[in-house]
Amino acid sequence: MGIKVITTLKSAPLSSYDLVTLAVVKDELDIKDNARDATLKRYITAASAAAVQYCDRIFQAETLQDEFWPAREAASWQLPNEIDMLQFSRWPVASISSLTENGVTLVENTDFRTDAVAGRLIRLDANLYPCRWSAWPIVALYVGGFAVIPADVADAVVRMVTRRVASKGRDPNLRQQNIPGVLEQSWWIATGTQAGSLSPDIADILDNYRVPRIA
Repeated sequence: MGIKVITTLKSAPLSSYDLVTLAVVKDELDIKDNARDATLKRYITAASAAAVQYCDRIFQAETLQDEFWPAREAASWQLPNEIDMLQFSRWPVASISSLTENGVTLVENTDFRTDAVAGRLIRLDANLYPCRWSAWPIVALYVGGFAVIPADVADAVVRMVTRRVASKGRDPNLRQQNIPGVLEQSWWIATGTQAGSLSPDIADILDNYRVPRIA
């Protein structure tokens, strides 16, 4: 059953969509002065963007409007198709300001229930029992996203930044260097199924927040 979703930001855009603060990164690197702040900020923004792209979602909470347009039968006299649940474009859901179905306002816990953590809308029948959504246009105004970035997501970005700092100026393709009794070095290099932009430990963290896609 096809459904189109149009999402509109209804609040002012945030000044930054970074997933970790400069102070946290400097603490991790044990940096006390401000000499490298500009570079670190650039790394933080780039790493945050990489995490957002990998997970295919924005994490921060904002006020949004989702318009759900389910596919309909071509003949207007035929009964509409039905949908099991509606998925918000951003979650967790902090609050829902309004929800309309074909222009009719619905009441939470009477006409629908919200799975706030997963960001799903469940239709209720007259007996307050879950039922399917009819294929009418549905419009929701809500606050979705994390008020506080999850600690493991922030940690994944910190790892990306600290590794970039550590690798600055060195040969990124160095696989191994051995000076007997003096020095031995070997860098991780992505190969095969690991040949992505993120190391396996970082990808493993972010996989828990990745939006599933069906090819």
